[in-house]
Amino acid sequence: MKHRLKANEHRPVIEVVKNYGEIPQLECFPGQLNQVFLNLIANAIDALEESNKGLSFQQVEDNPNRITIVTTLSEDRHHVLIQIQDNGMGMSENVKQKLFGYLFTTKGVGKGTGLGLSISRQIIEEKHGGQLTVTSELGKGTELAIAIPILS
Repeated sequence: MKHRLKANEHRPVIEVVKNYGEIPQLECFPGQLNQVFLNLIANAIDALEESNKGLSFQQVEDNPNRITIVTTLSEDRHHVLIQIQDNGMGMSENVKQKLFGYLFTTKGVGKGTGLGLSISRQIIEEKHGGQLTVTSELGKGTELAIAIPILS
């Protein structure tokens, strides 16, 4: 994904803030989780690029695009939490309600298939017994949060 984060003629580099906490090892399907992480980060980049439309390079530079990735242990110590946040334009309640739907996309024709978040939720919930949720506010950005149970 590094090539998508690099600066280009339309915008400066997208900053990635990594705040990785102490978390235990998990029994999981790493390839599938990698697919989820790639989907969520790619969507965050797409959302940031969309929120930059109509802005000058200087305007974007003054309010830099940022993706924040946080890993923590839940308070009850039974789940690993992974949060991927962007400071894009956020989404409406209507979009949030449909977000994980099969074939739902907000992207233009030829850009999105509407499969990424649907498959991501399936991987987290059905294959890992976890949960994938969204929090978003118009004008403030979006956070996708993953909770995966720690099996002992």
